[in-house]
Amino acid sequence: MNDSDSEYEETEYLVYADFKNHLAPHQLKHEDAAIRIIAIESDTPMAEINGNIFKGSYDMTMGTNVFFEKDANSVFGDPLYEPVCRQQYKYLNKSEKVIRFDRVYIENLPQDIKSEEEQQAELKPHSLKLNINYKEAIDKFVEEQ
Repeated sequence: MNDSDSEYEETEYLVYADFKNHLAPHQLKHEDAAIRIIAIESDTPMAEINGNIFKGSYDMTMGTNVFFEKDANSVFGDPLYEPVCRQQYKYLNKSEKVIRFDRVYIENLPQDIKSEEEQQAELKPHSLKLNINYKEAIDKFVEEQ
């Protein structure tokens, strides 16, 4: 391990995110859901989930949020005396903070934003029709010099 690796320390925090029913449960079911959190350290973090934008603010919870993880090493008891669960969980951590997210919509776009068709039209070379042919244009240019 060299000195540059020892300078960085990684810390993991668990924070409960409340989307106030703006996010449907089916949007997070797949493991490949596109989730981005921006400026988590700031007072107003931003989140993008499957193309939807949310603006957040930190708050304290009324109770405690408890986080669990799947327990792969769980020992099953005697099925005669204990009901058998398909999946066992173990305590991971707790948090008293929550990020409350509200959906953000873009309403008044500036008028100078051009549509994609207009941008493509600007990139294409313009054609210009002249009332004179090439030779006449060269002769006129030579005369002006």
